Amino acid sequence: MAKAGSVYPQVDPGAAGLMDRAALTGSPGIRVRHALDALERASATVMVLGRGAAVRRDDLRRAVEWGFGTMPAGDLAWVGLPCVPPSASEVSVRRCLMRGAPMVIVAGGGLLGLVDGTALLPMAPALSVLPRLERLGHRNAEARLWLLRVAGKVGEVLGMPTFAVGGFVRDLLLERDPLDVDLVVEGDGITFGRRLAEEVRGHVVMHSGFGTAAIEGAVTGDGVPLARIDIATARQERYGTPGALPAVRAASLALDLRRRDLSVNAMAISLSPSEFGQLVDPVGGQQDLRARRLRPLHPLSFVEDPTRIFRAARYGARLGLRLERQGVQALRLALRVGRYPLLSGQRLRAELALIAAEPDGWTALQELLGWGAFTLWDPGYRASPATRARLARGRGLARRFQVMGVALDPQELALVALLLDQPAAVAGRCLDRLAITGAPRVRLEASAAVALAGRLESPGRRRPSATAAALRPAAPAVLIGAWLLGGRRTRRAIEWFLRQGHAVRPLLSGGELVKLGVPRGPQVARCLGRLRDRRLDGAVSTRAGERALVERWVRRARTHEKGEPR
Repeated sequence: MAKAGSVYPQVDPGAAGLMDRAALTGSPGIRVRHALDALERASATVMVLGRGAAVRRDDLRRAVEWGFGTMPAGDLAWVGLPCVPPSASEVSVRRCLMRGAPMVIVAGGGLLGLVDGTALLPMAPALSVLPRLERLGHRNAEARLWLLRVAGKVGEVLGMPTFAVGGFVRDLLLERDPLDVDLVVEGDGITFGRRLAEEVRGHVVMHSGFGTAAIEGAVTGDGVPLARIDIATARQERYGTPGALPAVRAASLALDLRRRDLSVNAMAISLSPSEFGQLVDPVGGQQDLRARRLRPLHPLSFVEDPTRIFRAARYGARLGLRLERQGVQALRLALRVGRYPLLSGQRLRAELALIAAEPDGWTALQELLGWGAFTLWDPGYRASPATRARLARGRGLARRFQVMGVALDPQELALVALLLDQPAAVAGRCLDRLAITGAPRVRLEASAAVALAGRLESPGRRRPSATAAALRPAAPAVLIGAWLLGGRRTRRAIEWFLRQGHAVRPLLSGGELVKLGVPRGPQVARCLGRLRDRRLDGAVSTRAGERALVERWVRRARTHEKGEPR
């Protein structure tokens, strides 16, 4: 029995006592299959490939299964790992792991090994973010806090620990107002979703195959509307083939967080009443937020799911974060792999749509250009200085038209800017890869934009009605392309048309034309078109002037055997 006031020695195994002594050493250039063979023969789990770099046996095995056996093992390595002497304390090792290091290299005095963070699954000391939840300035902050408490109580009754996760936690730590609420439960997400929907009087939509549910139309006990609530069962994922959708199975929260895309999205907040508001951060996401960096959770992250590359650019642009060293290596590896036949064009297009809809989406597109990410659309895609300049002009065009109140499809605008200067064959293959067909594809092909810009740039004075006639049949994507391709004359013409020319209409209606003697049918439309052109050219500006024109046309038509206005 411990005695008050007594001092007892603390046993510290130190780094040497924590490490896996079966680690091997190798050269970064060793082939993946050879490194895997060596680890399996030695029953070792990790190979150290130089100072601060190591590769796991599981990553090597997956690479061999995917056909990457001849790749240098260094391409799959964790880089920038902390290195400590065998005498380092357990506390210092755990501190490295809690900052997000997947493993710690122990070296010195002829001893070499690693402390694997996956095995220890260290959790940071309980840090409460409850004050942040309570002081959010959004008008629905109180309602959302009520929801989180109710969710935690429902989870406790059902025996399912419940957590707010992902973007909700990230935005909260950045003191940004989270838009939606994402929940994860250790248990059955469907059952939890049904029960929570009863409490918040919402409509639940279930996806049994994925163990997820969504609640819409929820309200607080006082009837305050709540945002959409997304619920998922904590899960682990396994990618059988690069780019394919993963196989999933239920897992703990710690494993669920470790399978996510980026460390800043791999944090959770406990909603259990006894631990409400405590932050769970097993991979150092909070520190990465402070350092303004994006870090994938393992070297094969972008190979498993290349759409994560586009998400990284989107989050980076929105939050002001930069891809760090490990992320750059993971990006290069994914692009070197090249084609991903099981990655659907619809998924790639969906990521582009999300980027285009962001306020800082153009910054993300420029980042993706710099990364060379559009070779995922087609290996022949090349970003020239002209491409970057055109993308910058596209950004300016979007802002200018937004000020004008002109609505343009942001995704079409982005695609036109990205594909306009690519060779026709490359642009065509990109559209194939994105599964864009039919009328949308025709709008995005460059030939119509080239022809239109050529017409508008032709010398000679052009009446406003003639300019409008040339632009009126063109789809918005064609107008965008012509604006980006053309010179000052073309840009001024298109801006004039979108700002005011397209909206010009006669003051007289079709019924008034019939009363003035224009025969019913197509002749009314022709007459309206001629009135519109006269207004565009400044030949008429009042109802009386239009009426006089129509009366003159009708008189002339009556003298003509076909009865058409002349």
